[in-house]
Amino acid sequence: MWLVPPKDSEIHAVLVDAIARIVPSVLATEEGPLPQFEPHLTLDSHISRMHIRDDDFQTCLDEIDLPDDASAVDVEFQELAVGDEFNKKLFLRCKQSDSLISLAFACRKYSCVKTPEGRYDPHVSLS
Repeated sequence: MWLVPPKDSEIHAVLVDAIARIVPSVLATEEGPLPQFEPHLTLDSHISRMHIRDDDFQTCLDEIDLPDDASAVDVEFQELAVGDEFNKKLFLRCKQSDSLISLAFACRKYSCVKTPEGRYDPHVSLS
């Protein structure tokens, strides 16, 4: 589950530039070019669709009871980090602010979103 910055925001432009130009110039790979993707904060990556038909998945997401302050989520980058996972090779780890945790918790409470305890790691992937 992603939190996507508005396309007309400064952070969106900075992240697009990092993903498309800066990171590929630093991280050369033998496998070819790095994948391009929409800038986003990964709010939760453990979403179970096992018992949800495709046409019901959006309904499932629409029914999540978001906190009143969900539109004012505080996102602060803590560090530039390197990982072993395919989608977390180079990423910005985010501070677990109260508003970010509140939003993630609201998403997890619904049956279609399951994150194992202790594995919450909000981040913005750069490669």
